[in-house]
Amino acid sequence: MKEKTIIEWLKELPDGYRELALKNYDPEYCDTGVNIIDLADALVWGFSWEDTPEGQVFWDAVYEWARCGLPPLPEEGK
Repeated sequence: MKEKTIIEWLKELPDGYRELALKNYDPEYCDTGVNIIDLADALVWGFSWEDTPEGQVFWDAVYEWARCGLPPLPEEGK
């Protein structure tokens, strides 16, 4: 796979997920020495999952999707 920036990878997420990931992206969280070769890596290095409104469990499920399917989007207001 071709190396890309975290932002480039996050932009490949489907609608809804992409916007949440980009909103949570924290360039200071990333270890700049890490080679980003896939979307799963971008999710791991893009931001702290536990510090997002969606939470650790949601982002863990999105990470798992990188290999086997997306979780449902969280309901608004929750």
